[in-house]
Amino acid sequence: MTAHADAKQLYIHRSTVWFDELDMVGVLHNARYAIHVERAMASWYHSVPDPDPTDNVVVVRQYDIEFLRPFTQERGEIQVECGLGKLGTTSAVFTFRVVSYDADGKEIEHAHGIRAIVKVDPKTLRPTPWSARFREILS
Repeated sequence: MTAHADAKQLYIHRSTVWFDELDMVGVLHNARYAIHVERAMASWYHSVPDPDPTDNVVVVRQYDIEFLRPFTQERGEIQVECGLGKLGTTSAVFTFRVVSYDADGKEIEHAHGIRAIVKVDPKTLRPTPWSARFREILS
């Protein structure tokens, strides 16, 4: 991963971009990148065998994205590559890249960034430690 070379690669999610996701200039609207990243992260979590359901109670602490090159296809495919940047006691920083490929198969990186989450207790919404299972999955 270009922006986060030290991140542990976790998951690659392919996602279709539809014409109604483009802004009036004809590029993928900036807010739509977050939606595609969220879908990729949810898809990764649901692909994990036997997860601890308490690890799904999270809040997003930080979302940071750098836009590198516009995506302009009215109907095209992007690939969201998710990685683990850092795992704390109650938090995790995931990295992501959004890429596509041109007609010759050359990779085009459109954006990269981080998504930091905190696991919380469902009743108090206070930070709570990740399960041993979650740590095992990410090791």
